[in-house]
Amino acid sequence: MKKLITLFVLLPIFLSNAQNNFNFNIDFSSFKYDSASNYVEFYYSFPQNQLKIINENNQLMVEGLLHLQIKDTDTNKDFLNKTWRIPIALNDTTAGSMQQSLVGAIGFVVPKGKYTCYASGSDKNNSEVKKDYNFPLNVSLFGSTDMTISDIELASNIKQEGADKTSIFYKNTLEVVPMPSDIFGQSSPALYYYSEIYNLDKVENLSHLTYETSLFDPHGRKLYLKHKKLGNALAATADVGVINVSKYPSGKYTLILSLSDSTKNIGITSKKEFFIYNPSIKDTTTFAARTGDVISSQFAFLSSEECDDIFDKAQYISSDKQKDQYEKIHTVDGKREFLFTFWKNKYNATGVGNHYVFTDYIKRVNEANARFKNIGNKGWETDMGRIFIKYGEPSTIEKHPNEKNTRPYEVWHYEAIEGGVYFVFGDLTGFSNYVLLTSDKRGEYEDPNWQSRIGTVPGSSNILGN
Repeated sequence: MKKLITLFVLLPIFLSNAQNNFNFNIDFSSFKYDSASNYVEFYYSFPQNQLKIINENNQLMVEGLLHLQIKDTDTNKDFLNKTWRIPIALNDTTAGSMQQSLVGAIGFVVPKGKYTCYASGSDKNNSEVKKDYNFPLNVSLFGSTDMTISDIELASNIKQEGADKTSIFYKNTLEVVPMPSDIFGQSSPALYYYSEIYNLDKVENLSHLTYETSLFDPHGRKLYLKHKKLGNALAATADVGVINVSKYPSGKYTLILSLSDSTKNIGITSKKEFFIYNPSIKDTTTFAARTGDVISSQFAFLSSEECDDIFDKAQYISSDKQKDQYEKIHTVDGKREFLFTFWKNKYNATGVGNHYVFTDYIKRVNEANARFKNIGNKGWETDMGRIFIKYGEPSTIEKHPNEKNTRPYEVWHYEAIEGGVYFVFGDLTGFSNYVLLTSDKRGEYEDPNWQSRIGTVPGSSNILGN
């Protein structure tokens, strides 16, 4: 199923290029569509003053050609391979009027997957005027349970009051005009942005959420920070904003939207890089560039206490050396950098995105807190919580709450680990504090006489498969 919309509007060109450097631009954003696909919008702009003017039926015209190919990298098959004609009639050919760009957008429902995009813009009436782009497109689904943020669309203008509902730029009560060049500054001092937030209706308490907009300069320095309050708990809601970038020197900047829940140690971000062109403003900073990409990670906005809490909960998968290194860090930036590198290394070891390795681990911590807490300990601090966090849900669980002449105990089996392993937990105190009695997993505690700690268990050898 494909859904296509084509949008047109005239906007100023922000940078003047020579005729042999065709100023065609393209950009894209991905938004939630359904459980199997995203809606991907491609934004493009053609410079009127670089297109050849022709006379067609006594009407002066220019016409661009947009070609877009979306190829599945796994199958090498085309999802899309199409060319569009982009004509426009010229009623005014003065220099001022021609200093405009033809801006539009096309959108498609694209299934989950990895794609390679080939895009080109050319002059239909002059084949020598052409510009090509080649870029990856990874369609990762936004899901239906966890809060998340869409891609960020940069815009030259966003209207709510007075928005034209019949406009082809109208969506979610807003009129959003895209900015495919991603260049702001001298001729376009107002940076508008649009994004969508999903699954807030699945959040238990919105008051625990922190939503921030941040702007970082080319040196990794935070120049702008704004906190926002989230409204109703909706399945999807639009977020817009505007930042005045007229005072910043030329360079590559990063806009970051961050949504975090401090009570669950969960944070998500969406980032967008763009350029500022302000030739009259000099960059006098000597601020050293920050290493890595921590500023766009889920750790970028954590407090020192939140960093400590996360690393404390990661003790089950951290080495003594890493624990010693962390203890010697006394700045919040240093702790953020450490956590970013720590989870990035987990990504390198597993091949799974570091955001998802971290998120999956914290989910297990939260589930352990809900399932295994007792009078003296949080769920993640118990033996059952530790095993659950490290190894996940058991293949099978044998519960023995009321065996004769023995205390309650459980046997957890993991069939996919080392050809099959087990863990035996016993409630030795009668307060539902199940401690690990024995296991045949390498590196875990083993006690061949574990049965004596809970009493005689007839046939227990059969329970463990011995």
